[in-house]
Amino acid sequence: MTYSSFLKVEFLILWRRKQDLFNALLFFVIVVSLFPIGINSSPAFLTPAAAGIVWCAAVLAILMALEGVFKEDYRDGTLEQLVVSGLSLPLLILLKVIAQWLIVLLPLLVLTPLLAEMLYLSESGFWVLMLTLILGTPSLFLIGVIGAALTVSIRQGAMLVMLLILPFYLPVIIFSTSAVQAAQAGLPYFGLLAMLLAMSLLSLVISPFMTAIAIKASVN
Repeated sequence: MTYSSFLKVEFLILWRRKQDLFNALLFFVIVVSLFPIGINSSPAFLTPAAAGIVWCAAVLAILMALEGVFKEDYRDGTLEQLVVSGLSLPLLILLKVIAQWLIVLLPLLVLTPLLAEMLYLSESGFWVLMLTLILGTPSLFLIGVIGAALTVSIRQGAMLVMLLILPFYLPVIIFSTSAVQAAQAGLPYFGLLAMLLAMSLLSLVISPFMTAIAIKASVN
């Protein structure tokens, strides 16, 4: 097995499990739609809150997608095969995260313009929101797979994953929403985007190795 063939297999597996992706995206749309429908539909409320609403919904959708990222591989013995394959386990994990990120993020970005219109988000705020999703979501996935690896041997680990990793998601949410609000107010926001990029790059360096250690501990 080569790294390129592994990546192709991951895309095929995710396509076969597209129901899980659909559920996560549907959940994303429902959570965002509940605010104007169930709380307050006025632009005065929705415009300043739009970034926070979209980001909270995105975090919950990503958690849904990540909860089972290693479950099937653990059940059918694939994780053990990856550990003893002779290939770099951290690199295999990184390829798996890249596939998961692309499969989830692209539909999420397609849905965001419609939801932003529903939330009366200004054009300047909308483009910054899209940038925050592109720059910030990699760190969410990279942090999330650590929690998924730690709880892969637990039958019902979804809630535990959320409890483990939600505190680490807070800086990403704070910087993202602050960047959008700064753009809406006409203030500088590039420093906040740089912080999101820095967190994603830091997660890129640390996460694959920590996840590999957690997987080895789970399968042994």
